[in-house]
Amino acid sequence: MLENTMLKPFDNHNLPLVVDVAFPLWSPRVGDSAFRRFYVEFIVRNNISENNYHFELVDSKSNEFLASAFFTRKGDSCKVEEWYQNESSEFLNDLLSSIDVNRKYLRMMDERTLSYMQKDDIKLSLFVSRKSGAGSILLKEICKKLKEEGWKNLFLWTDCECNWSWYSKHNFTLVQEDSYKPFSNESLDFKTYIFKKSL
Repeated sequence: MLENTMLKPFDNHNLPLVVDVAFPLWSPRVGDSAFRRFYVEFIVRNNISENNYHFELVDSKSNEFLASAFFTRKGDSCKVEEWYQNESSEFLNDLLSSIDVNRKYLRMMDERTLSYMQKDDIKLSLFVSRKSGAGSILLKEICKKLKEEGWKNLFLWTDCECNWSWYSKHNFTLVQEDSYKPFSNESLDFKTYIFKKSL
């Protein structure tokens, strides 16, 4: 059981720790370790919008980073393309084409989720926990904060590569379930999910 936790604005120095958690889940099968980490960092940064809705949960005694969450409002922008242009030059075009495939997928799912949202709704773009139980605590604290600010609903999208059933267990309602054919094959129907939670 986690005790003595504190919600804080996200410290950008902890971004490599977020990438560490995401790496085993999203690392591609192509390229060396440097490219694979670049690929995962691109996905992480793609979910960080230019706003003040970036949070982390830390241990209030040790200041250990436990979990993080990033949010997007309708109309928010993201600087991932600038980062990509600056950081991608060391990699071959054949490798970068694998990111282009993923970029199309991420953009489609973001746009699909935003299409369900009203101006007083907000999207959970990225949610990462480094310690068991930390994610639940973080989500509870942030939902309370968002409700106090007047946000009505929390939306998110995820897919079968993530622990999507976690959201159903935490009072999210499934809005849309679909299959993404470019990532599906005979042995895998690649499922995508959009969830909504009333605040």
